[in-house]
Amino acid sequence: MTGKGGSGKTTLAATLARVYARRGYHVNALDGDPNPNLAAAIGVSDEDASRLRRVPREAILDDVSDAEGRTDFHLSRPLSEVLAEYGVMGPDSVGVLTMTGLLGAGKGCICGQHSAVRDVMEQLAGGESREVTILDTEASIEHLSRGTVRNVDALLVVTEPYYRSLETAGRVVPLAMELGLPEVWVVANKIRDERDKEAILQYGAGHGFEIVAAIPWDAEVAEADRLGLSAIDHAPSAAAVGAIGALADVLAERLGATVPVG
Repeated sequence: MTGKGGSGKTTLAATLARVYARRGYHVNALDGDPNPNLAAAIGVSDEDASRLRRVPREAILDDVSDAEGRTDFHLSRPLSEVLAEYGVMGPDSVGVLTMTGLLGAGKGCICGQHSAVRDVMEQLAGGESREVTILDTEASIEHLSRGTVRNVDALLVVTEPYYRSLETAGRVVPLAMELGLPEVWVVANKIRDERDKEAILQYGAGHGFEIVAAIPWDAEVAEADRLGLSAIDHAPSAAAVGAIGALADVLAERLGATVPVG
């Protein structure tokens, strides 16, 4: 899941996670944003969220060299063990892990964390049937330039019907295609009327986007965000929540039972 800051990608990622879990999927929700908010959006309590710890690379991956000295990476233990030590189990049994985090003021870049996310996603790709992995990324294009999302089956680019948000999508989509991602789809979010929808459709047509869903702007979802609650708990019958459920149907149909989504 990617998009400009404020586009609603974290709310979308969290609601998709809950929807899939309620449909019987085993859901891994990975927060790849160094300013993590995914747990709260999923509906994890403050008390439980306080137990979340960033997963260090060495805790989850083993470096394995072949006879020619080439290095590959493998999960060093089951993800369930990593979840028990570093993550939390959220509502509807959504497993939540924080994959990145700032090291402190003036402490340098988090390049190694980006590569760890990339390698973990590679190991999770093609997992068990009825398994969904959702990766919420930071509001930048660094995860594309560093190849963090290289191993997802589909990248959802979330955009609002405003020029700066669309312009961000216009930069993201070519980078994603350059990475060779199998599927790159745009989700139009916070659509208030037909003019908003038409603005995104026109921009998409001119830039080669496929718009896979249009999520309406919803006052109840905005209120949930203001209150620090999950949208699906605060407003389960909201139009936006229903539209995200329909998006879950589309993704499952296009990608099959195993749906690693970035």
